[in-house]
Amino acid sequence: MRRLLVMGATIGLLLATTVPASAAQAKASVDRVEGPFETVVPVALADNPAGVELMFAECDFVQRVEKPDGSSVETQQCHLTEPFVVFPGTPPESAFTNMAGTCTWFSDYSLQTGGESYAADSVRLTVTPSGNVSVTTMYPPNPTPESEC
Repeated sequence: MRRLLVMGATIGLLLATTVPASAAQAKASVDRVEGPFETVVPVALADNPAGVELMFAECDFVQRVEKPDGSSVETQQCHLTEPFVVFPGTPPESAFTNMAGTCTWFSDYSLQTGGESYAADSVRLTVTPSGNVSVTTMYPPNPTPESEC
């Protein structure tokens, strides 16, 4: 009987002082901003000072997933609307995929939610001949502010 009481007390003490693993870890968060909202996307690489041809695109949404370490991934779906005034482009004849690094894409999520504009660490953009645009951007825990690009 005494042994059962000691074991019961020991188990109770362990349960009272143990923090569940899930409580000790930060959680991921997901937020989605519905469109429509406008952005500018490259549709071709070009021999001009910008190195690209550009078009406006109307986006249906941008979704942001923040990971427990503070880094985040944003995805968005858009559709080409009209050529950009400077370095205008046209929809590509075949799918155009562009992957780029820091200071080439700024967070549309941040722009739509009124936050500080910050740069993606990397971006993968695909534009189809029908004008569909898919963008995936990655951000480190402390992204570079636009003012530092």
